Amino acid sequence: MGATQFAGFINADAISACTTMNVLVYVHMRNIYRSTGAGRVARQLTEHVAKRQGLNIHILADHSDYRSVIDKVGAPWTDFQYHFFTKDTGVQQRQWLILHSPRAENFWPEAQIVHCTGESYVPTSRSRLIVTVHDAAYFDASAHPKNWATVRQSLKWRVLYATLSRAASLFHTVSHFSADRLAAVFPSIRSRLRVIHNAAHPCFFGAISDVGTEFLATHGLSNRPYILLPGGLHYRKNAELVLKAWPILAGRFPDFTLIVPGHCDPRLAGAASALGKSVVLTGFVEDHELHALYHGSSAVWFPSRYEGFGMPVLEAMASGAAVVSSNSTSIPEVAGDAALLVDPYSLDDNIGALEAVICDEQLRASLRARGKVRAQEFTWSASAARLQDLYSEVL
Repeated sequence: MGATQFAGFINADAISACTTMNVLVYVHMRNIYRSTGAGRVARQLTEHVAKRQGLNIHILADHSDYRSVIDKVGAPWTDFQYHFFTKDTGVQQRQWLILHSPRAENFWPEAQIVHCTGESYVPTSRSRLIVTVHDAAYFDASAHPKNWATVRQSLKWRVLYATLSRAASLFHTVSHFSADRLAAVFPSIRSRLRVIHNAAHPCFFGAISDVGTEFLATHGLSNRPYILLPGGLHYRKNAELVLKAWPILAGRFPDFTLIVPGHCDPRLAGAASALGKSVVLTGFVEDHELHALYHGSSAVWFPSRYEGFGMPVLEAMASGAAVVSSNSTSIPEVAGDAALLVDPYSLDDNIGALEAVICDEQLRASLRARGKVRAQEFTWSASAARLQDLYSEVL
């Protein structure tokens, strides 16, 4: 029986009127400010589940991280009730894994559920533990380069999952692809895997803000055609193919620029800079700026080797962009028929798909329209409601 079949829920709304659940949510606070990837998921899930009736949400966090970001993230984070540990997050997590103490109830005795919003472990006495796990990337050979850092991280995660397989009541993951891969690597957790998809932040569905418009003008992109490559340049994001394909595309479309927001591997950033002014590395951009970049692009290109979900695909579609992306891992599950999906290992397929989108106005308009509709099927409110179902399931 496949892991994707273990995704049933009960209706939390039906019981919320007669009971309140005390949920201690463990959040890596350092990751929710200027958040990307897993940090973005943790932030949105926490904010939206806190709006649900029948839940009493408290936050477990590193006190130093809290002090460094709380004034920057604002409400609702300034309004939550907190329980702190004072050791550095890494030190505290190692203590939890080795000594299984202090337990969650030491921080909040009334906690009924402990939810780790990323791959981590908090020991419990009476509380039920639910853990969000994003993918099995460190156990799949195509996701990361073969080096000592990958081996070391995969070993660390095997230790973590060995503990979680004994301690967690349920695992929340973000796609059926990830559920299947995690179940294949860790068969003992198969029956405890539940799928709740991610969503795009509401700002990506709206009109372009003044901040976004100003960002495009400042970078000379208001009236200049460009391809957007979100997620930065990394092995996992298929940077080597990008750096081979772009000189060919730039030769065919000399007026176009490749815009790359996000952090980049320094070695790959250097190789991109060597291609000249046709490649622009912007570094981190805020959501309203990213929304404008998506919307103003001729195409969003996301040829990733491996994704547990693929948030940039959904954000781009919500913003009204035409998307060219990989036809592998979780991306078809997210994109449906609303993106042009190609083999991430085929240089010709990627170049051909981008050329088609650039040259065919009708295709571009169709992808934009289908993408907007597809993105609306994923909302954080719906994800939060399903997460509350998981809380109810374990009590």
